[in-house]
Order: sequence, then structure tokens, then C-alpha cells
Amino acid sequence: MTDEELQVFIDNYSTVDFDRIKLIWNGKYGQDFIDDNYDFRIQVCEFVVPQIEKVKLGLIRDLYCETGKTSPMTFGVYLKFHLFADELLKRGGTDYLLDYIRGASHSMDTGMRSGILTISTQTAKELLAYFDQLKSKSTDPEELSLLNDFIRHRLEYNANKEESPVAQSTLPKARQTWLKKLFGFE
Repeated sequence: MTDEELQVFIDNYSTVDFDRIKLIWNGKYGQDFIDDNYDFRIQVCEFVVPQIEKVKLGLIRDLYCETGKTSPMTFGVYLKFHLFADELLKRGGTDYLLDYIRGASHSMDTGMRSGILTISTQTAKELLAYFDQLKSKSTDPEELSLLNDFIRHRLEYNANKEESPVAQSTLPKARQTWLKKLFGFE
């Protein structure tokens, strides 16, 4: 596909185009894994990255979710997966929080990679408040399983991080403490 054709696909993406990027899995893992749309989806992802802040959130969400689904089958994750996670939360906020969590929940790889966030503390605070609200009101078992402590700690960390350049020098120690808490090494 040419660059022009990719750009037309990206610019005009709608739900009717989803079948071109969705996971079509052969049921096998690792080297035997085949996804009929994998190459095209990664090509679209690579073309989206330099212009990600201008691309429709629906496409960002669909690429993030479908790319995340391949992780348990391939035993890895797309290297730029976090950029889609970050953009989803930056621009989509609470409307896309459950999509973000679903994408992050496929494997340890998606869980870790989706945590590389540059969202503002204000956005993180809004997401954390919404997360807590959802968890307290939800009766849906699938939704409740998504609303786990791992994601809550991630949002809490981002809500409490320092954004000033002076405070950045203490961030690594804060991150170490957060990771120890997250993985139970206290």
C-alpha cells in the first residue's frame, strides 16, 4: 500500500473499516502465529505514530485494542504500543479509560508497555476519580475484573507525580517505591 493510500485510510477511517485491522488469528502461538491483518495493522500503526495527535481517536482505540490482543499469542508487544495508550488517555480521558484498561490487560507485556504515560497530573486525577467511581458502582463482573489495583496504582502514581523540572531529580526514587509497592516488594 502506498503512503497516499495509507493516509486516505487513516483520514477516512470509520467502523466499516475495522475488518481491515481486526485480529484474525489462526489459533496458534509464537512462530506459528498468523494474523491475516497483522502486517497491514502494523503498517498503519507506523504511519500513524508521527501524526498521532491528529488521528481520529476511534482509529487510535481500535489499533491499540487489536494490537494488544496479539500479545499473548506472540509473546511480546508492539514496541510503540504505549504511544497509542498515552494518546487514548490524553485526548479520550474517561470516555476511553475502559478501552485503555482492556488493552493493558491482555498480557504482562501490554500491562507494562501501556504504563509508559506522559499524561498530565490533572488528567490522571480525573481518570483516578472516574476509576474509583466505576469500581464503587459497577456490578458487571468483567468490568470489575478490569478495575484492579494494578491500574489504580498506575493512575494514582501519575496523579501524584511531580511535573516540575526540579522535582524530576527525585522521580526515579519515587518510581522505584511505586514499583516495589505495585509488585509487593515492600
